[in-house]
Amino acid sequence: VPVVGVVLVHPQNEYAGGVHAVAEEAVDRLFGSRELAAVRIDTRLDDNVTGLRTPNEVASLIARMDAVVTTRLHGLVLALKRGVPALAIDPVAGGAKVLRQAQAIGWPVVYTADALADDELRVALDYCLTAEARREAELAAQRGIRNLAAVRDEFIASLAGSAPHRQAL
Repeated sequence: VPVVGVVLVHPQNEYAGGVHAVAEEAVDRLFGSRELAAVRIDTRLDDNVTGLRTPNEVASLIARMDAVVTTRLHGLVLALKRGVPALAIDPVAGGAKVLRQAQAIGWPVVYTADALADDELRVALDYCLTAEARREAELAAQRGIRNLAAVRDEFIASLAGSAPHRQAL
């Protein structure tokens, strides 16, 4: 059976419109609808409830999943970075950072918690378990790396252009 990582975010007061419970209930229904081995993964290191202690431990565990279902930005990013397809659910009504990040790198399997349909989530998870989705996850990671490099280059150029020129002593 597939081994699917589950990376859920805790409710965050700073996000108005958070519907974390709705997202988690949808994930529970999704997992209850099929045979799979769900592996809870906590990406927080300050208070990790699953016993992971380092970034490498988290990344290694995620890399070994067939897919990841996540309501957390870190779950999306870490999964795609390792070429693992992620079914991402933004826990903020209308979408916030999870949705925007998925869109920025062209990852198509993203939903908002206020617009979930169980049938769509089942189809999305089935897709995430395909070789095609693995290839798309790798492409999304490459797009993310290129986007990050472009931001870095723009940042460095802006610093170089605005910083006063200093002569060597």
